[in-house]
Amino acid sequence: MSAKKQVVVRLDGKGKRENTNKSGHIHVNKKNVSEEIAATEESSHNQIHTFARNYDTSTISSSTAKKQTTFHMFKPIIIAIISALTIGSIMGFVLLKIIVNFDNNLNGTPAVAMPIEGEEKGKDDNQGNASKVDTSHYMLDSMSAFVLQGGVFSSIANAEAESGKFVEQGYAPVIWEKDNQFYLLVTMRRSKEDLQSDINSLKEKGIEVYAKDWQTSEKEVALTKEEYDWVVSFQEQWNLSLESGSLDEETWNALIEQAPKGSTELNSFVTQMEELLTSKENTEIVLLNLWNSLDSVVSTGQ
Repeated sequence: MSAKKQVVVRLDGKGKRENTNKSGHIHVNKKNVSEEIAATEESSHNQIHTFARNYDTSTISSSTAKKQTTFHMFKPIIIAIISALTIGSIMGFVLLKIIVNFDNNLNGTPAVAMPIEGEEKGKDDNQGNASKVDTSHYMLDSMSAFVLQGGVFSSIANAEAESGKFVEQGYAPVIWEKDNQFYLLVTMRRSKEDLQSDINSLKEKGIEVYAKDWQTSEKEVALTKEEYDWVVSFQEQWNLSLESGSLDEETWNALIEQAPKGSTELNSFVTQMEELLTSKENTEIVLLNLWNSLDSVVSTGQ
């Protein structure tokens, strides 16, 4: 048993074999051991130790899954909001562009001069008639007389059909439209008593008629000062002719000559005056037709 056994000493993970003597003591080379220990300590100081941390993988997985689930839940809403904001911005820009262009078009449109009282516009090159730019509102007096009424109808055709029997008796009835009805007026006088002979004559022939106080009310009309003055003169001459029961041809012709030339409506009325005054109708029928025509003109021009 004198053989020496080898003893392995490990320093810092490195094996080192040492010899043992017969007595079992380990013979260690102190110098070598000291150097190795010093080297080991120096190595351990220079080495950066890595610390491992244990994580609960189940907790991490659960938290990640929850975040993903929440994101997927709100993802459509977020996308919808972003889309709505984008579309709204685009539409707002387009509408703003349209409004700006519309305003520019309006501002670029030449202004139309409004009629101002006292100003006059030049004559029209084609028609030679001046436009009415200085019209004002005036009140026309009412007119009245007694008429012989032959009926009231809802259509002009029925009124014309009924007028035939009065034409056969030598009358020239006037169909007057008023309040959407058609009145058949056979003749006219200044008083109810003046109509009595006509009433009796027609009744003897089986034709029913009756006297009626016919009136046109006071009206506000838009006319030039010249037109208004002329219409007033016409009303005065009309009343004088009704009172006298005759037509003063010279006075009426002078009134026609004084008629304003710039009004289309009055020009048409003056033309009718000329035709009626040269007709063979009696005074009352001429005056009744003139009255009806004037009422139509002033009603249209209101």
